[in-house]
Amino acid sequence: MVNLEISLFYHLKQKAGVGTVTLTIPAGTTIHHVKEILEKQYPPLTTHLDNVMILKGKKIILEEESINEDTKIAFLTPIGGG
Repeated sequence: MVNLEISLFYHLKQKAGVGTVTLTIPAGTTIHHVKEILEKQYPPLTTHLDNVMILKGKKIILEEESINEDTKIAFLTPIGGG
């Protein structure tokens, strides 16, 4: 089992009602599965995690990446401009 600290920013923080979530998950859990867990625990996040940028440190990671050690990630909504 690994500990995963998730920071939520912008409207994700408002929807969940919290800015940080800590999960204990099996090693090898994918980011995609982490999103499913968050949507079950925080139903207002449903569909809002579909188009987010995921950061591990300063590196962007994809949904297919597995979590294999205690770590911190952040979910950010894309910022549009024009």
